[in-house]
Amino acid sequence: MTSSTKKWLRKLIKFAVCAGALLYLSTKVTLDDYVRLAESPQKKHLLISKTEVIHPGASLLIHDADTGAERKVSSGDLAEQIDLKKDQRPIELGLKTVLRSADWSWASWALLVFAPIPAVMAWRLRTLLQTQDIHITYRDALLLTVAGNFFNFAMPGTTGGDIYKAYHIAKRTHKRTEGVTVVILDRVVGLISFLLIAAGAILVATGTDVVGEFGQWVGYLLCALIAAGVLFFSKRLRRLIRYDDWLEKLPFADRLKRIDETAFSFRYHYVRAAASLIVTVAAHFVLVTSIYFLARSLGIAPNLGRDASALYLAILISTVVGYLFAAIPISIQGFGLLEAVFWKVLIDGQWSNASQMLALTLGARLVQVAWSLPGVIVPWLGLERPPEAAVEPQPTPTH
Repeated sequence: MTSSTKKWLRKLIKFAVCAGALLYLSTKVTLDDYVRLAESPQKKHLLISKTEVIHPGASLLIHDADTGAERKVSSGDLAEQIDLKKDQRPIELGLKTVLRSADWSWASWALLVFAPIPAVMAWRLRTLLQTQDIHITYRDALLLTVAGNFFNFAMPGTTGGDIYKAYHIAKRTHKRTEGVTVVILDRVVGLISFLLIAAGAILVATGTDVVGEFGQWVGYLLCALIAAGVLFFSKRLRRLIRYDDWLEKLPFADRLKRIDETAFSFRYHYVRAAASLIVTVAAHFVLVTSIYFLARSLGIAPNLGRDASALYLAILISTVVGYLFAAIPISIQGFGLLEAVFWKVLIDGQWSNASQMLALTLGARLVQVAWSLPGVIVPWLGLERPPEAAVEPQPTPTH
């Protein structure tokens, strides 16, 4: 199979996953509002009008799905949640109502809270480069970061930003392989942070209604992945499994050995590596807080006797596990994979309906795009976009 065929096959898979996700969501997400009545819980009736606040005895005007006529019902005629499936609600708000009734003060906080993240990512990149004796100014690290975010989030594809950063770092050092590897490891540190937060949050939430049995097994899997990452730095284990001998037998062994040595060298720079991980964890809590504020703006609020801390925990698990799943490069910007996790936690957990969930995941992406837009001016400041194929693309996670 030629490289061109592989490239088009990867694109086809990504489009197929996105198309499948869109097709499924189109059956669940609606533009208009619908209600389900106790007389026929599985039938949806178009909601024409309702009082501002639904209270006992409130009147609702619906378009009857059986007769096609308009009729009035009261809130007492609505189905009980116990008679509905997990993804169904007595009143299902459509996208138009969700967006029209959004609280823009919460949304503004969601946008503002995100602001420190690019600055933290720039500091992390510069610090990790220093472990390889590659020194760039913080200004250049910040410019490369915002430009990389622009090419990753605001442009098609998810690795353009990494290629951009790798190209300019390689121009500034004779340690080209180490510099490109650090760009990859910069992403890996982000994934490790998500792993740590996700595993901790899931285990803390075990036994609550936020995490079911499936979620517990996800937590155990994440703990296993963390343990495997720790074992990567064990010299004794490497000798036991003859790691270096196996590495020698692989294609491009020389390049792989240099990449491995760069990653393994973090063992000897544990202060910088640990500091990078700590600030990344803090940045990811900022990201979770931004998405929490966005959720509140869309009407996703504490309910069923659960307080704001329980909702924050649900958003935290949705976000960190969702972005881990979205890092699997089989869709565009993780579309469908991120939504699947948010669906499992927020909809099955009765925090939101499908329209609110989709508005939340799309809104979270828009916040990232908004803060990546300053990157468009970076090439004008002297850090030009690399020519096509100037740096060989490396497989990298998307978050």
